[in-house]
Amino acid sequence: MRRYILPSLGITLLLGVIYGRAVLQNDFVTWDDGLLITENPIIQEFSIRSVHRAFTSYDPELYIPLTFLSYQLDHLLWGLNPVGFHLTNLILHTLNAVLVFVLMVLLLRSGFDYAQPDTHTMTRSWIPLFVALLFAVHPLNVEAVAWAAARKDLLSGFFFLLSVCGYLKWVESVTLRKIFSHHDKWYFFSILSFLLGLLAKVSIAPLPLVILLIDWFLTRRCRVRVLRSLFPYFLLSIVFGVIALGGKHGNTELFSEKILIGAKAAVFSLGKLMWPTDFSVLYPYTRPITWSNPDLLLPLILVFILSALAFLFRKKFPIVAYGWAFFLLMLLPSFTNFAKGHDQLRDVYFASDRYAYLPSIGIFLLIGSLLCRKGIFAILFLLSFLSYRQSHVWHNTETLFRNVTRHYPDSHIAWNNLGSIAFEHGDVKTALEDYDRSLAIRPNAAAFFNLGQIALQKGLIQKAMELYRRAILSRPNDRDAHLNLGVLLLQEREFIEATEAFQKAITIDDTFALAYFNLGLAREALGNKDGARQAYTRALELDPYDQEAREKLSRLQGKK
Repeated sequence: MRRYILPSLGITLLLGVIYGRAVLQNDFVTWDDGLLITENPIIQEFSIRSVHRAFTSYDPELYIPLTFLSYQLDHLLWGLNPVGFHLTNLILHTLNAVLVFVLMVLLLRSGFDYAQPDTHTMTRSWIPLFVALLFAVHPLNVEAVAWAAARKDLLSGFFFLLSVCGYLKWVESVTLRKIFSHHDKWYFFSILSFLLGLLAKVSIAPLPLVILLIDWFLTRRCRVRVLRSLFPYFLLSIVFGVIALGGKHGNTELFSEKILIGAKAAVFSLGKLMWPTDFSVLYPYTRPITWSNPDLLLPLILVFILSALAFLFRKKFPIVAYGWAFFLLMLLPSFTNFAKGHDQLRDVYFASDRYAYLPSIGIFLLIGSLLCRKGIFAILFLLSFLSYRQSHVWHNTETLFRNVTRHYPDSHIAWNNLGSIAFEHGDVKTALEDYDRSLAIRPNAAAFFNLGQIALQKGLIQKAMELYRRAILSRPNDRDAHLNLGVLLLQEREFIEATEAFQKAITIDDTFALAYFNLGLAREALGNKDGARQAYTRALELDPYDQEAREKLSRLQGKK
């Protein structure tokens, strides 16, 4: 244990210096923090009911009940003070960095005699610590640490690393003849950790393949006995993979598109690991996703070339093959996540820093095995400074999206969000300019909707209705645009069209209490009192505190 204490203290102190100020000063950002934390009723109580909801809900796409539970505990301790949520993220990242060190020690003391001809050079004790420090301080990991909504990546990463370390300890603790006797605490500890990690986020499902990769690294062959020991792991991966499918909506991209974007994301993340600049929460891609696009085809070719080289030199330089294979394997689940947004024309964002959180370990191991000791401190100092600076980008929503437009000005979502911030601050002129910039990049529902809000504020009813209709054309499932259009139609006494608009909003979201209330108003105006009563009743079921709906319903029931 002594060999782990000093490195752990050093990692903790270093990360405290890098992220301490950000933890104390950074706010929540209106980029999933609202969806998962500040506006999420699941995490704002800790009870049997809330725990049940955590285990029976998606986020809305991912099944992350353990992540919800961690947010519930944060809320129990801190309320909605962002300091507590950021502190938990930092603690998890610190623990993960320590576990990377432990993993490197366990892995390299067993397998480094195969890594290079110069065994003595490669077994120097500083390599595990260097790999762990690279993981700890690299600015590519800032997103996962500084973004409260990225908790699922940190928490699943924590249990992933625990599970792999537990498996390696189990292998060490028994003789080869007994290695597949499953009556060992480390084996069951590893399986339990994997289960908990999957409950935090399913993206760690490739873990059994990673263990097979480790077995190959240690023995230079894939053993059937190891496959037998991994049966529970594969079973858990399949079960949670099926559960994950229940939360996916509209992910209809072709397999070839996923491969093209995935390869570009892999090369892009590799580039960010090697040249850590221009980080952003959004990496928009506006070119056609086709095989004839050289910007996508070349990264795919490069991935194949690097994979072929790693395979060809797997015997002479197995650690290079292992590091590259680990990187690709752990990045693979993110290949299906490139399409974001809900507009008719999909918003394509081909990469995300947090997707490389665990995959980066493979590259850091590769770097650590190839670099000499000279220059290590200079590299770590530079990376630490870049991470410190990048953590302040996450100070609030405005600093976050200003950073996006600085590096990637073709992100219409960033300009739209900045317009909304300006509008909230009362700067309508700047808001209009930002919305126009967003629309200049490409027509999008969010900008049309927000311009409709400004037109409505100015009393331009017909203009607002036109903008809401354009928002609906771009995003047919925009419930708020349907609702707002319906309210204006109601004011203009277009009761039939208003009824249709409210019904469309309810079709999109049958728990939309405000749509039911307004549907009641429209039906009442049309003389459909029974229909109005039904709508008001449903509105009250969804929102028992809606006093106006209660009064409307009481009046109608009195006239019955």
